[in-house]
Amino acid sequence: MHERVDRPAEQDTAPGRRHGPRRRTRALVGLGAGVAVLAGGYAAAALALGGQAPRGTTVLGADVGGLDRAGVERALAAPVAAVRAQPLPVRVTGAGEVVEATVDPAASGLDVDVPATARALTGPAWHPRDLWRHVAGGRAERPVTDVDPAALRAGLQPLAERVERPAVEGAVVFEVRPGAAGAPPAVVPVPTEPAAGRALDTAGAAEALAAAWPAAQPVQVPARAVEPQLEPADVSAAVEELARPAVAADLVVAGGGREAVLTPAALAPALAVRAVDGEARLVADGAVLEAAVLAADPAFEAPPQDARIEVVDARPRVVPSVDGTDVEPAALAAAVTDALTAPPASAPPASAPAGPAPAPRRAEVPLVAGAPALSTRELEELGVVEQVSTFTTNLTADRGRTENIRIAAAAVDGTLLRPGEEFSLNDTVGQRTAARGYNRAPVISNGRLVDDYGGGVSQLSTTLFNAVFFAGLDEIEHKPHSFYISRYPEGREATIDWRSIDNRFRNDSGHGVFITAGISGNQLTVSMYGTKRWDVRAEKSPRFNARAPRTVYDTDSDCSPQSANPGFDVTVTRVMTPVGGGAEQRESWTTRYNAQNRVVCGPDPATVRRASPSPSASPSPSASPAPSAPAPAPAAPPAG
Repeated sequence: MHERVDRPAEQDTAPGRRHGPRRRTRALVGLGAGVAVLAGGYAAAALALGGQAPRGTTVLGADVGGLDRAGVERALAAPVAAVRAQPLPVRVTGAGEVVEATVDPAASGLDVDVPATARALTGPAWHPRDLWRHVAGGRAERPVTDVDPAALRAGLQPLAERVERPAVEGAVVFEVRPGAAGAPPAVVPVPTEPAAGRALDTAGAAEALAAAWPAAQPVQVPARAVEPQLEPADVSAAVEELARPAVAADLVVAGGGREAVLTPAALAPALAVRAVDGEARLVADGAVLEAAVLAADPAFEAPPQDARIEVVDARPRVVPSVDGTDVEPAALAAAVTDALTAPPASAPPASAPAGPAPAPRRAEVPLVAGAPALSTRELEELGVVEQVSTFTTNLTADRGRTENIRIAAAAVDGTLLRPGEEFSLNDTVGQRTAARGYNRAPVISNGRLVDDYGGGVSQLSTTLFNAVFFAGLDEIEHKPHSFYISRYPEGREATIDWRSIDNRFRNDSGHGVFITAGISGNQLTVSMYGTKRWDVRAEKSPRFNARAPRTVYDTDSDCSPQSANPGFDVTVTRVMTPVGGGAEQRESWTTRYNAQNRVVCGPDPATVRRASPSPSASPSPSASPAPSAPAPAPAAPPAG
């Protein structure tokens, strides 16, 4: 039995035969190797050349060619600083005139990103264009910029304000002209022609500046027209259809059972035709109309009356508040414009002959209740139920001085202090001037009596201080006179000066405090009303640290003679015991009074005797001049 063995076919090795697949494979392998060599060479070149800026490259005029990244950053430091500091010229065009200006880059959020610029110039040259630039040489490159949009818009605001020209809106106002030969005043509508305005296109300007900077030449930025709401034809129509009919006749304003007739001349100051939501409308000023109504009928409104305190026989009582009636200006304006623009009940034909003046129009306006600022209940809750203190001082015979006190006391009279509220005599009375009716009267200035406006008001201050003292209220600030005045209690008096000395206290009683002040006969009285908390008495020490006065001779033309009084110290104590019993409280003040010098108007007799030469004596040519008098001390503020 024969065994069959399968042998592979013999390969054909004849010289003239080809086998394509094997040769193509070898060719592709060779090509791939070549491409790989070329790619590797390109990559190597890109990496090798990319570490530096292309030769011949400039940025902001600085040559950075061939520099590495750090070198580029160093080379750009100076030119970048220069462009940051250089104002950017801007030219605004459109909507009328051309405006040329500059923008501060640093203040407008424009900056050069130097590290990003260096990275862009020295990175690998992967793109053939970048590689060619390295081979062929560079060019002028724009730096990488950094823009802060919010800061750029803010930096453009001054330019926007310069460019802005608001549109002139069409309108009609009313001019009142005198009537001829006793005729009533004529009301003439005066139109304003509309005109377009201009505004900076801020978004477009920001975009243009961000794209152009840093640029040396002016950057063109746009402006836009701002159109008015009304056309000239709208204004002309409004004159005939709204303005003339509005002032063609009287207007009756009715409300609360009363009527006020407003003539066209009375209406005119409150009326105008303006653009409202793109349409011409008749508008009215409610406050001006309200004043016109009250001028025609003062009783049309009834102002509210606050609750008040009235003192009868030293006992306070509450006079109740009264609600008022009031016109709301907005409601009045709406009612008037509705009445003036309503079509007439029956319009005469255009060809009808002129007849009598049109009948008055009518505007019904509701009146609202006007609440008082201080109601009866609020005042009653303050607890002003009794007199808690009173103090009286005697006036002098100086009529001008007494009038000063009367004016100042009227400002204090009727003051109501709520719990915790502070009182200032200067704030309440105000500056004492001739324009406010004050007279010149004696005040103390630098230890001397001189005349000044408001002299005598210190007597009101002293009387008030004693009323506060015996009411047990919290004394904040007071200053006694520099020397003692016998008509006041020792240590319990207070001077006043508009410039530097005040009399202040605080209502710490827990209730309201009502103050009365006034002159009766030759006396000034200040009283406090509220709810009594303390029984108060005063204690006074004997005088101590006595100081003797001296005599002063004064040759000035405005000298006022002055008698002498000794100076001394004294301590006054306020002793307060709670009403109904309890531990007493004590508070003391020590006052230092200077001696009141005797002032004689004229020369010192002793000086005159020394200065008179003896009949037998002759002056010595070597005699020294007498020493000059010491310079006077700075003047203290006057205290009346």
